[in-house]
Amino acid sequence: MNFTIFVCLIGVLPLILYFLNKNVDSATKYLFPYILLLAVASVYEFFGTYILKFNTSYWFRIYILLEFGAVWYFYYKIFKYKIFYFLYGFGYFIIYIYSLINWSPKSKIIDDLPLTLIMTFMVIISSFFWFINVFKKLEERPLYLRTEFYYISILLIYFSGTFLVFLMTDYIISNDSMELLYYWNLIVIFNLIIRLTLIFTVWKARKK
Repeated sequence: MNFTIFVCLIGVLPLILYFLNKNVDSATKYLFPYILLLAVASVYEFFGTYILKFNTSYWFRIYILLEFGAVWYFYYKIFKYKIFYFLYGFGYFIIYIYSLINWSPKSKIIDDLPLTLIMTFMVIISSFFWFINVFKKLEERPLYLRTEFYYISILLIYFSGTFLVFLMTDYIISNDSMELLYYWNLIVIFNLIIRLTLIFTVWKARKK
């Protein structure tokens, strides 16, 4: 539990570094909504979930919409395919509104499969767009010097990884506690990876 709280709390560090840097590159500015959301979510999860023991159902329902919007904005800004992303975002919003019709705090997590699929597919296809564009341009600047590379890669790893865990939700819930603990640890590890990557990349994103 202490390690989970640690992973939760370091989610505020990318936001702190963002403001300390003052002058960051454009890719980091585009990712700011997600960095802000991660910090807010970390604070809420610490106080709301661990300290005050709030019901997280309503928060999670709001969070998945804000998360999609923040990631969508990042891709919308760095790519030229504005019409595609506009229509994609509009489609997600319509399905989200429709999903609220039969939603209740007791709804199963697996009921959000359509929204999770849309989110994961957007991350995968956007990553594909970015890498294709990079190899087409054949720029001399190496990937490890580009902040976009770290953002694109970590979003791909995080959302693809957590999606696979999401698909096993029903199995996890119906299995014994040791299996549940194992898969919960996987989610914590993915959260640790994205937080550490953002901490490093936001710190690295200073304009000189």
